[in-house]
Amino acid sequence: MKVLILLTALVTTSVNAMTIDEYLNQVKIKNKNIRSYEIDVEAAEDKQVAGDLALSPVLTGSYYVQTDKSLPLLMFLANKRTTTATALGLSKKFSTGTTLALTGETYKYDYDQPLTPGDTGYSTGRLGISLTQSLWKDSFGRATRLRQDRESLTARLEKMSSDLKRRAALIQIESDYWDYLVAQENVKLKQANLERAKKLQSWSSNRVYNGIADQSDLLQIKALVSTREVELANAKDDLESKGTVIRENLDLTSSDPVPEFSSSLTDSRPYVTDLSKKPNMIRIQNYLTQLEAKIKQDVSDEVRDTLRPDLSLTGKYYTTSYDVDYATMQSNISKDDRPVTYVGLNLSWMFGSDAVSAQKSSADKAALAAKYRAEQEAIVGKNAWQDYLRRYEVTKQNVLTLEKLAQIQSERSKQEQIRLNKGRTITFNVVTAETDSAEAQVNYLKAKSGLRKLEASSLLFTDITE
Repeated sequence: MKVLILLTALVTTSVNAMTIDEYLNQVKIKNKNIRSYEIDVEAAEDKQVAGDLALSPVLTGSYYVQTDKSLPLLMFLANKRTTTATALGLSKKFSTGTTLALTGETYKYDYDQPLTPGDTGYSTGRLGISLTQSLWKDSFGRATRLRQDRESLTARLEKMSSDLKRRAALIQIESDYWDYLVAQENVKLKQANLERAKKLQSWSSNRVYNGIADQSDLLQIKALVSTREVELANAKDDLESKGTVIRENLDLTSSDPVPEFSSSLTDSRPYVTDLSKKPNMIRIQNYLTQLEAKIKQDVSDEVRDTLRPDLSLTGKYYTTSYDVDYATMQSNISKDDRPVTYVGLNLSWMFGSDAVSAQKSSADKAALAAKYRAEQEAIVGKNAWQDYLRRYEVTKQNVLTLEKLAQIQSERSKQEQIRLNKGRTITFNVVTAETDSAEAQVNYLKAKSGLRKLEASSLLFTDITE
């Protein structure tokens, strides 16, 4: 029965234990810092769409009543004149630089105390369409295209900047996971070291009691035990600290237990394997400089386009209606028997001056400086990826070497204890071998953790062809 309960507990622990991927998924859901960076990315996408606000249709409407009792001139027909006006319009600018507008207007004029008997007023109205096309400054939507390109690049820059912060935070959070596993293994290692030291102390005490060994040998072993006790206490304290960080990452309270983890320090992460197959890897921080350079160039082009002369072609067509009766005027407002047409060109030209030249020059120089920085950063960013791959291979080899070294030092410690039991070595050699073995085990743990962290840091790179 006890065996069944134990097996059930082990299976339950295994089922509930978190893998590294499950841990990271929980962090993405619960950690507010990670969520904030994701929202920043979404905000950048919304900002790009909002840039086309100038191309949204605009509905306008107006209504007013005006009463005029001013001293009449020859053109006025009454001592009191009331005007009632309504207007409704819909306009839209297109990415081609074309502005289309539809308008409808009505006016009702009422005369009180008319100077001409029987003349009590009249009504007029019109329906119209107008088309305006820029031919020079915003030539067929050039300004709109430049703005859209700049805003698209700006949105991409902001998204990548926020995503870089998110990636850096996830790298640290993953590092916290490996640090916690190291702390757990370190406690087990320190506990085992202490138990071996205590066994050695008990054995040495018996030898001193039997007059086989000197008191100095026992003191050396006691010092080793004390050292191991301190190391174990520090390891447990470090585990508690690492557990606090894990709880913070998962948005848990201090009273919540730290989750069980099922991943191992020997579990290789897939990042480098996936990314090494991609041809154009570059460090994201360096790539952001290239995006900034492209934005500066678009800004320079926009400045030049803004300072161009403006020549626009305008065409208008209106139907008109006139009648003494307001209702009759309204019913005839769409008739085209008395239309009004208009075709015109409008030109505006800002003459050259030092201020205009300086503005162009400033934008051009800023773009050129950004271009030079981007070219340098492109080289640095690509070299950083090659350097990363080299360091990764070296670190992998070092882990294998340290694993062998830990095994050798562990075997050496065992052999020294066997030799001590046979009286073929001194206690100092046993203590030295035990210390070297413990250090080798710790170095191996840290090396495995360092390799996992190095794999995670590949998230700081991206493939610019995507």
